[in-house]
Amino acid sequence: MRRGITAFLALALALLVPLALPAAALAVPPANDKFASRQILSPGFPGGTPIEETGTNVEATKEGGESIPGLSPAGHSVWFEWEATGEGWVSIGTCESEFPTLIAVFTGTEVDELDPVAFGNGSEGPDCPYQNRQYTFFATAGTKYVIAVDGNGFFLPESPPPVTEGEFELEIKETPVPSNDEFENATALVGDISEEPGGARRYFAHTQGFNWNASNEHGEPDELTSGASVWYSWTAPEAGTYSFGDPCCGLLDLDLYSGDAVGGLTPVLVGEESGKVDLTAGQTLRIRVSGPIDPKTEEPRMEFFNIIVSAELAPLPKASSGSGTSATTPPDTTTPETTISKRYLAVGTAKFWFGSNEAGSFLCRLDKAPFKPCGSPRAYKRLKGGRHTFKVKAVDAAGNADPTPAVARFKSAARPRR
Repeated sequence: MRRGITAFLALALALLVPLALPAAALAVPPANDKFASRQILSPGFPGGTPIEETGTNVEATKEGGESIPGLSPAGHSVWFEWEATGEGWVSIGTCESEFPTLIAVFTGTEVDELDPVAFGNGSEGPDCPYQNRQYTFFATAGTKYVIAVDGNGFFLPESPPPVTEGEFELEIKETPVPSNDEFENATALVGDISEEPGGARRYFAHTQGFNWNASNEHGEPDELTSGASVWYSWTAPEAGTYSFGDPCCGLLDLDLYSGDAVGGLTPVLVGEESGKVDLTAGQTLRIRVSGPIDPKTEEPRMEFFNIIVSAELAPLPKASSGSGTSATTPPDTTTPETTISKRYLAVGTAKFWFGSNEAGSFLCRLDKAPFKPCGSPRAYKRLKGGRHTFKVKAVDAAGNADPTPAVARFKSAARPRR
């Protein structure tokens, strides 16, 4: 009889122990946590409807032999496989995810013998927020691409550690033709002048772009040695010596011309990775970014790039004394440029860090609420589940407001009910 009671108690204890374990001990990783069990996505692209897949990396782990390029992969990776049935430029990213992510695109069949397809600054996609990643590459028909999604664990010491697990949106879409592919559709590049203590004045202009899917027009310069060109138009605000920086890594060509027609351009700075040009106030230049043609493939190089224009400008004249007249300082009419440097997202919470190229104040707005004064960082709590839009614009000391606020679109998970 005693043996029967002992056996009964042992069985009851075995059944009760799992109920007493904390929820974390019972959590299981996603089905595609391991490379061998990667999730197969629908083929049939490029040339079809974009693919959008919702996934999660909660409780996901890093396996032996796994290597994901990036500054700080968190070790919560999940895997996908997608086969291209056509050829063309494709962008794969997690831009709409609710937490900081990293992605990587490979070919191969073994986790420790994968070949990276897209990585580094030159392959960065055209329209992804700072905290997430998107990569662009030329897909070939019949090739199976392996995609890893992980949390981005990078953060600065003064910032809180980021959330590295959660729900994400994986998107595969055709890369668009640049809007400034044609000379007549050149993008206007605009900068700002800042005045430092002591009267020193600096000009700075910056833009990002890409030349994937771009083409050459008839009559363009250097048609035989470069291609896939995109165009910018820039006007010197004052007389001075302006520096034009390399568009990225020395892999694309940046050339400067004057003129109003693609077939009648005059070279100003051509064949240089970077350089300085003396200009008069109001002088307009045409900036052409293009890719050198590979003699083996006969195709031009295409990638993501940055353009920077800068200058040290002459100090403004000081007011004269003793003559009864004084020099008048022209009013500041230059609008500031606002940037969102990073963001932190958690369930029901969002926090944004931002800045401006001019001293002043900021106005913030969430969704359709009115703009209100704010400071960096700006935090929002008790957010409803769903998609949200955060906007911030800088206002300089002269009262000029940024006409194009910086925008961050994000998705917040619904807060659990208690």
